[in-house]
Amino acid sequence: MLFFRKRKNVQSLDQERGKYGTLNQRNIGITVIELDKIVGSVDRYKDFDRNFEWLHRRPDNRSKRIEQAMARGEILPPIDVYELDDRYYVMDGHHRVRAAKKIGQEFMDANVTRLIPA
Repeated sequence: MLFFRKRKNVQSLDQERGKYGTLNQRNIGITVIELDKIVGSVDRYKDFDRNFEWLHRRPDNRSKRIEQAMARGEILPPIDVYELDDRYYVMDGHHRVRAAKKIGQEFMDANVTRLIPA
């Protein structure tokens, strides 16, 4: 008998921010972040599992091109993330996060906006 585990989605920023009440924002700018600390998404949390693999579709040509470019060492634009409690939620750059994780990258450049409880 085969058993299939349901893969868990990445976390939703809206659900997490609801635990804090009012949050202030502070733009940190572009910095290097750990990929293991990227745990969620602002708006695509239903599309990816916790490893940023697609949940409901196969990788498309765009995903493959980004992965190939990163494997060749090409410099791509930084992703955009929110930081809340030392964890990151992707605003823009889901494909780049997926590719970076797939090729075994540990860090990546990100434009970080920190959310701070009021």
